[in-house]
Order: sequence, then structure tokens, then C-alpha cells
Amino acid sequence: MSEFKYAICNETFQQVSVEESFALAKRYGYTGVEVAPFTLANDCRSVDRATRLAVRAAAEQLELEVVGLHWLLAKTEGFYLTSPDLSVREATRDYLIALAELCFDLGGTVMVLGSPQQRNLLPGVSYDEAEGYAAEVLRGVMPTLERLGIVLAVEPLGPQEGDFML
Repeated sequence: MSEFKYAICNETFQQVSVEESFALAKRYGYTGVEVAPFTLANDCRSVDRATRLAVRAAAEQLELEVVGLHWLLAKTEGFYLTSPDLSVREATRDYLIALAELCFDLGGTVMVLGSPQQRNLLPGVSYDEAEGYAAEVLRGVMPTLERLGIVLAVEPLGPQEGDFML
């Protein structure tokens, strides 16, 4: 039987550098980290290859596993799963694809979709419409996730945090 592993999101330690957050996670007994993309850059597409490799190496040097990404759409603008605007849904899909590529480059295999503010129902959008819009966005991301071996996990949120995909 394998030993249970514990991971923590690096944004817990957001007052320090990513590398120092990894060291703190290790010191407190964690075996893995989830990386919040906004701790690397406001837009994950601006994180260059060298930085991605350096972050991955920092975790590996401490024998920490980068489990994946968390807080996928936090601190971003213009992305929304349930928007009736096709251009917003396409931008959201494209950003999630870029996040999958970042996750892969960091050595991660899981993307945790929490981000309640970007997945709630918008005024005038029915639950059924929102379901269709969200499914369209996620269907567009699936081929990339499959190719990279990344699992998209939808974080269960309570009604205090959201009103869609709880």
C-alpha cells in the first residue's frame, strides 16, 4: 500500500517567491505543490520556456511533485465559462489550452477548475444555456488535455461560492 501524499497550493505563501514557497511546502511536510498561475504571471502565456523549466527544476530539486495548476482563472479578465458571447468563450477556451501547456511544462498532470467568479451564471443566462456554453468551452480544451495527459478536475464549490457546476 502506498503512502498518502499531501500537496498545497503555492498561493498559500504568496508573500514569497515561487521557489521559497516550494521550500516552505517541503519544510511543512508536503510532497507536492499545486501552482496558481497568477503567482508566475498575470497571463500564463507570458511565462517563457526558461521560467517554466526553472520552476519545474526548483520543485524537482526539493523532491516535490508539481501536481498541477489551481486557481486557473483567478486574477484574470475577460474569461468566462458561461458567457453568451462567443468571443469570450473562445478566449476562455484558448486560455485554458495555454494553461494546459503550462501545466505540462511544469510537470503537472492535474488542472483544478475552481474559479467560481468565472463559472457562475451571468444575468439573463439560464442554467441550461450556461451548461451548453461551459460544455462547448471544455470540449474545445479536451483534445489538448488528452494529448498532454492532463486531467481537468472541477472543484466542488458550495452555494456560498457559486451557483453553477457545484
